[in-house]
Amino acid sequence: MPATYPGGAPNTFVPSTEATNNMVVDFSRNIQSFAINEYIQIVPVSKSVGLYTSMTIEEAGRIQDASANDDHWADGDDAPDNRSRNEGFEFLPYQCKRYARGFRIGELAAEQASWEILAQHARIYSQHAMTRRSQLAATLLQTAANYPTANTAAVPGGISGVTGTWDVSTTARMDIKRSIDFGLDVIRRATLGGVNLEDFRLVISPGAARKMSVSQEIIDYLKQSPDSLKVIEGKLGPASAYRLPQYINGVKVVVEDAVKVTSAKGATRATSYVFEDAKPVLICRPGGLVAAADSNTAPRFSAATCFMKEEMSVEEMYDVNNRVHKGRVVENYAMVGTAFSAAFLFTTAIA
Repeated sequence: MPATYPGGAPNTFVPSTEATNNMVVDFSRNIQSFAINEYIQIVPVSKSVGLYTSMTIEEAGRIQDASANDDHWADGDDAPDNRSRNEGFEFLPYQCKRYARGFRIGELAAEQASWEILAQHARIYSQHAMTRRSQLAATLLQTAANYPTANTAAVPGGISGVTGTWDVSTTARMDIKRSIDFGLDVIRRATLGGVNLEDFRLVISPGAARKMSVSQEIIDYLKQSPDSLKVIEGKLGPASAYRLPQYINGVKVVVEDAVKVTSAKGATRATSYVFEDAKPVLICRPGGLVAAADSNTAPRFSAATCFMKEEMSVEEMYDVNNRVHKGRVVENYAMVGTAFSAAFLFTTAIA
């Protein structure tokens, strides 16, 4: 480069990030904000492989004689014979898998970076771990073969009175309400009424949320709601960001908005949501996010359970021989449909 005289800013200033106060443009997401925390139960486990008990859920509600004569015990008679009346059960397995995704940053790069590059990559791969968890949950819940036959139905065609998809439902047809009512009824009968309305979540994709929000059924619903202004302003829970009420037909709405990158590194960027538009899921998730480690106190009707052996271990080491920083985020869990009788899958619900 030939010598030159000072003249103007460009040739007397060495560019650096100090000009922007070391500003870093990053879109790492808070792992606590992922929607999966709303509809999956986490059960801590001490072993990577184990069993859980699944009951048949019949005896608590078995009434074969409407007059209860089969249980009547008259004075002087022998007591009713209760043989063969014990509840059935089976032991079902879970097997955790260990996952790791990490980074490798040279000593000089870490030393001379103008931002906290190691901490930033730890955040990036923590978000990746939550996205992977969300994808596994979505695949589990949106696979029709996982459900009992009675717990999945096409919209329309599989539910009496439902004549169209949810995105074009009208106040007269009420296809969304009819569908949810149908799913709730199936689950209540399957669980002998053991679940409460506040335990349910309607899990939908952002695409489904946007399409449902412009249906006449939802528009008219909001017109008559005292919370309509808050929904329009996006100030009534996460669902209002999509102009949906926080609850539909008494069921809390959860928009699964985790985004995955499906393209290889270096290829043209391709992204999509982990949850499919056409397959909303009505799911029961009683209690808090994390259940007690004692399986006897774990919720009975949590439809999907994450048996967690190791959660979000962020590890970092300095390899002195190669002068490189190595980091990774490790998890060890099994995503299991522990009670699909407490969930309902709507297929082809969104056009």
